[in-house]
Amino acid sequence: MLIELYEESEVVRLEREAREEEARKKAEDERRKEERRKRYNKEVERTIALENAALDYDTACRIRAYVKAVAASCGHDGLDEETAAWVDWATKKADWFDPTVARDDELFGEREHDKSSSEKVLKKIGQCW
Repeated sequence: MLIELYEESEVVRLEREAREEEARKKAEDERRKEERRKRYNKEVERTIALENAALDYDTACRIRAYVKAVAASCGHDGLDEETAAWVDWATKKADWFDPTVARDDELFGEREHDKSSSEKVLKKIGQCW
């Protein structure tokens, strides 16, 4: 009878250890899945931020090309005072858009290049919609 109790307790112990091992494996799998999910989401955020910065860079390049075309259209006479002031202003705006320059704007402040275009839309202040 003592041997039977010992054998029974051994079976119970082995079953308990098997359940505990299974629970450890399941917890480890869940931890790995959570870690992978976090890494994946972080990579998504970084990639979106990269794309948003690239869009800002494209905007800056388009503005600079436009400014150059305006300046070139003035021909041999050169820029008048008003056009020269506009070229300076537009160049500063291009620098504000450009994440490689990241110039602060007097009124708009620092451009958050990593945010989406919809989050960076310029809006007038004090208007009712």
